[in-house]
Amino acid sequence: MRKIALLCLSTILLASCVGIDSRMTIHDNGSGILALTYKVSQLAADLGTSSSGKSAIPLPISRADFDRSLAAANGKVRLTQFSRTENEKDVTIHAELSFDSLEALAQLDAFKDAELKSTTNGSRRSLSQVVAKVPPEPLTEDTKRMIDSLFSGYDIALTVETPRPIQSSSLGTVSPDKRTLTYKASVRDVMTTTSDIVLELSW
Repeated sequence: MRKIALLCLSTILLASCVGIDSRMTIHDNGSGILALTYKVSQLAADLGTSSSGKSAIPLPISRADFDRSLAAANGKVRLTQFSRTENEKDVTIHAELSFDSLEALAQLDAFKDAELKSTTNGSRRSLSQVVAKVPPEPLTEDTKRMIDSLFSGYDIALTVETPRPIQSSSLGTVSPDKRTLTYKASVRDVMTTTSDIVLELSW
């Protein structure tokens, strides 16, 4: 199943039955907080752990998973909050990451795949991230029906708060004070996109 890149933007990549809420707050010095809440279906989580003892979901679903994934950041991205709850349908993860810079965040595997980039031009700062790419092959009707079945009720929601007014954005809705961008889409729509979905934001 193809990967879905989230973030900022949030963030982050998905490749299974996942719904995600990503909220990033960026400070004027480039540091910030990334709060993530995501759901993984029990079916997907159980398949991953039963076959190898390790989750096949390309998102951390335990604190140990987070510790491993953050090793590449060399202490520049830290896990400050973590909780996990379960019901019959889903495993829900809430995590909060503190990062020293967007460049440090980009070193994590999920953001490498999402092609997270940050640039500075004078006082203007820009961020770009791939949210989703067009499937490498056209989806069959059977695949579309499977996606409808597996991903019904799962959404992607991305929120980015910037230290200064947003000057331009390629996706989502900007708040009246121009300090917050919000993008929301169903996982089904993201997975069946016919064009690459890329978040480009500058402030």
